[in-house]
Order: sequence, then structure tokens, then C-alpha cells
Amino acid sequence: MARLKCKFCGKPAIERLKQYRLSLCENCFVSFYERQVERTLKRYKVVRKGERVLACVSGGKDSSAMLAALKKLSKNLDFSVEALHIDLGIKKDDYSKKSLEVAEKVCRMLDVELSIVDVSEYGVSIESFGRKKCAACGTVKRYVMNRFARENGFDCVSTGHSSDDIVAFFFRNWLSGNFDWSTKFLPRTEGFDKVVTRIRPLYFLSERENALYCVCSKIPFLSDSCPYSPDDEWKEIVYEIERRKPGFRRQFVTNLVKYLKENSEEKRGEFKYCKLCGEVTTSDVCAFCRLREKSGKRKKRDVP
Repeated sequence: MARLKCKFCGKPAIERLKQYRLSLCENCFVSFYERQVERTLKRYKVVRKGERVLACVSGGKDSSAMLAALKKLSKNLDFSVEALHIDLGIKKDDYSKKSLEVAEKVCRMLDVELSIVDVSEYGVSIESFGRKKCAACGTVKRYVMNRFARENGFDCVSTGHSSDDIVAFFFRNWLSGNFDWSTKFLPRTEGFDKVVTRIRPLYFLSERENALYCVCSKIPFLSDSCPYSPDDEWKEIVYEIERRKPGFRRQFVTNLVKYLKENSEEKRGEFKYCKLCGEVTTSDVCAFCRLREKSGKRKKRDVP
């Protein structure tokens, strides 16, 4: 059987990208991937000139790929990027220890300044939340990244959400009747008051593409899954649809952004300030502080 050749240079291809109808070699794939990220940043004005970007790096393939691509594009697009790693204190399988080691290695390799926040500093222990660890973890990470970014003068927080995440998130929320999520999950979600702008540079790229970029670019990443992460049936459904209909994910998120921009108006209801920490919330006490109280380890921190 004849070996596939790269569409651009004719060298042996390492991957057949069915969604693009392209076969690419290692070097050409790296360039192609970075052009895809650059196109997203420019077309949807994800990052603006002169902004300080805080890239949240877990050590996994998506956030490692995101940081590497942002660093590569930062000079030409005139923005700066630093990294934040949130140490969740997950001792099982040495998960948090290994995650931190990879995040540090990636940042050293890319020459990116890294800040580390241990959630125990906020009086929280992820392992104390029983079966609700994943939900608690999401709340904690959102709180910490937003507060750290604001207190340290960053213009936006960047996360490594992929097209797989976007599509799975859409179906999960749509079928549960939650329609208010939409404007919160665009490539760029503008901040307000104490809430910092969120950006998602990998919005149109898949988890597989992110992993391949790391491999081809020699970017370290942790292949281990969180020991407390449940099986995501919606991700499996998305993978199966993509297998049978190549290009489904990318076309879906492309049309989703178009629809939301044309038909949705950003609705921001009334908000309050948490009486314990001062962060924006819709109730008297924010979700993070309620978790902190449940963990039984709440510590006093100055209200900003």
C-alpha cells in the first residue's frame, strides 16, 4: 500500500486529516495548526493588541498546545502571555504532582513565566468533596483563575477548551434545558466588573489535533486522566459522530458561533457581591465560598 505524502511538501505524511482532506508531514502539520490558531485569534478578535494574557496550564495536551501556540503567535500579534497552574492537591496516583511537573517543564521550554496557586491557600481540598469532586473542581478553578488574573493585572484568561468540549457542552446543556450558557462559551467572552474576559484559542481545534501538535512540536504533556474524572458519554457520542461524519465538530462550532452572534444578545442579570470574599455572584454567598464552607477548612482572606 502506497504511503501517504504531505499535501504541501511531498514528504511522507504522519496523519490524514479527513476533516480538511489533507495529508501532512510533521513540520507542515505544526505550521498548519499554528495558522488555524492565528486565524481564530484574528477572525474572532480573540486577543487584542497589547493585552496581557494569562494562560491556564494544567499539564494536559490541550492547555500545553494552547500555551505553545500563543507563545509562538504573541510577538507578531503584539500581545504578551504568562501561565498559571492551579495545584488541586490531588494525591491519588500523584496526579497533581505530575501535572505540576509537566506544567513547569512546558513553561521552561517555552520561556514563559509561570505562577502556581495551591488551592489549599484558599482553604479548599478537592478530595474532601466526595462524589461531587468534578463539579467542585470546576468551581474552584474558575474562581482562582479569575481572581488571580484580576489581582495581577491581566486583561484576559485563556483556557484550552477544544471543539470536542464545545460540542459536548452544547448537547449536555441543551438537552437539560439550560439555554443561558450560550454567550458564555464563545471564542471570546467579555468580562465585566470583577469578572475577567475569557478566551478560547483552540475553539475550532480537536483534542486529537492538540495532542498531535504537542507530539510534532516536542511539547511535553501529561497523558494521565484525572483519577476522579468520570466517563464523559457526551464526548464519546461526539467522537462517534466525527468518526462517521468527518468534519462534524468543526462545522458545528463554526455554525454555532455564527448563529449566536447573529441571534443572541448578551444577557447579564443582576449580580451581587459575595459577603464572604467580595467576588461577583447571583446570591449572598458565591458558589466557591459555599464549597469552602462545606470542606470545613475555610480560611480568612481579605475582601478585595
